[in-house]
Amino acid sequence: MSTATVAVSGAQAAKWAAELRGVLAASVGAGERVSRVEVEKSATVVVAVIGLVFSGVGTAKTLWDWWQGRRKDEGGVTVTIQFGDGTSIALANTNLEQLQIVFQQADSQQR
Repeated sequence: MSTATVAVSGAQAAKWAAELRGVLAASVGAGERVSRVEVEKSATVVVAVIGLVFSGVGTAKTLWDWWQGRRKDEGGVTVTIQFGDGTSIALANTNLEQLQIVFQQADSQQR
C-alpha cells in the first residue's frame, strides 16, 4: 500500500474535492482508504486536501476519468497529487499513461 495526498485548489476547491472524494471512496479496494476532505482557507486561496492509501494503478484511472469529466469546466481549479516519496504531479500537466506510471512506481517502492 502507498500513500498520496490529493490537493484541489481554486474557487471551487471544496465542491470539487467533495465530489472527487465520493468517486474515490466508491472505488476503493480492500485495504485502501480515502480520508475526509480537509479544507484550508487563506486570504488568497482555498485548498481542499484528500488523503489516499492505495494499491496499484486503479486509483490513477479513477482520478483520470473524474478529471476528464471536469477539465473543460476547470475554471482555475487545479488538482495536484503528492506521493509519499515527494513526487508531485498535476492532473492538467499529464496524461493517463504518465499518471499510471507514477502510481505504479509509488506502489512498487512500498513493496
